[in-house]
Amino acid sequence: MKIIHLLTASWAFIYLFTATAFAQNNADALFKEYETVVFQVQLIEKNSNKKSAIGSAFLIEGGHIVTNYHVVSLFVNSPNQYRIELLTDKNTNLPAKLVNFDVVNDLAILKADIHTLIQLKLATESPNQGEDIFSIGNPHDYGMIVSPGTYNGITAHSFYQRINFTGSINPGMSGGPVLNQQGEVIGVNVATAGNQLGFLVPLTKLKTLLTTTKAPILVENYNQHIETQLFTSQQALYEPLLASDWPQTRLGQTQVLSEIAPFIPCWGQSNAEAEKAQFKVSEINCLSKEKLYLNRNFQSGNIEIQFSWLDKDKLNAMQFSKLLEGSFSRAGPGNAAGEKNVSNYHCNQNFTHPAQNNANFKSTYCVRNYKKYPSLYDVLFMSVSVHNNSSSLMSHFTLSGVSKENAQAFTQKFMEAIQWN
Repeated sequence: MKIIHLLTASWAFIYLFTATAFAQNNADALFKEYETVVFQVQLIEKNSNKKSAIGSAFLIEGGHIVTNYHVVSLFVNSPNQYRIELLTDKNTNLPAKLVNFDVVNDLAILKADIHTLIQLKLATESPNQGEDIFSIGNPHDYGMIVSPGTYNGITAHSFYQRINFTGSINPGMSGGPVLNQQGEVIGVNVATAGNQLGFLVPLTKLKTLLTTTKAPILVENYNQHIETQLFTSQQALYEPLLASDWPQTRLGQTQVLSEIAPFIPCWGQSNAEAEKAQFKVSEINCLSKEKLYLNRNFQSGNIEIQFSWLDKDKLNAMQFSKLLEGSFSRAGPGNAAGEKNVSNYHCNQNFTHPAQNNANFKSTYCVRNYKKYPSLYDVLFMSVSVHNNSSSLMSHFTLSGVSKENAQAFTQKFMEAIQWN
């Protein structure tokens, strides 16, 4: 039996070594063949004439150059301050123009004066689960590399779909191509979660963008282009969400929401094992995994829901009241946004809820508007219900990049779903 085990281990080692060598050899061959049509994207700040951001890009059929939206977002947001250039394999800088972009799927199409017969082809089908694929890009401005990895399909429980890539994607590789073993594009580098886990934009998203790419979008229409895409995306998110039945779960003496969608997972915690705790608290936190990148200081598209059940335990009534007041005042938005991007919050303190089982309610509903995209808002809701001055339920949600109508519908559905036992 020991001999069989040794033989099995030997064959496994030989197979792993052979598979690794094959992947590396294939990667080297693909890189040599296509290195002339993979570029570093540079965002040049005009006043200093130095690069302020970098990424990667690649040339495909039809002469289109593909990269990520976030790679060129500095130019989109400040076209008078920046210009886009491509650094070729010959260390030559070429001016590039932005033709089209998809802020939701983090894609952009560029155009440059490039004369070559070599172009990357788009794959006609996705790889099989576990198949070797190859990411190309320029990590940390160290030069182009190829990073072998594994195709793992679309990420589970995802609204803004991404491909799960078991391979290394580092800053600077964003916007580079991911190739199958035939050298065809199957996705676009977009992000990393570290520890050999990366994410790719699926090829289907790129093909959809290409079908709408004709004349270049005028600079003065950039904001309207982004607003239309964001509005359409939030409609696609909230319409089925509001139409679905929201599951509930028990928390303390109440029924609250559980996971209202697969892409908004919930986690629980409490201080049950804290020996010196003066009060008892149990929490449910639900947070969408993904956000939309608009610029360095502005993200959108996420949903956050939180419930906290508190029991005063060793606190007196005044201490418990101060605890609730402090927790209520610390509630904040679930997304980053600077004053250039959003207005100040306007809050309604008179938002009421019918009292149940001797529970008193205090609620605040706050809204801030997107300055460049006026049909979109961030919404912050906070409610505290106190039962017999000894226990309390704190309910909180934030919505980012939502229409006023969908925000109001969400709030109404949210309030109706919370019940005291």
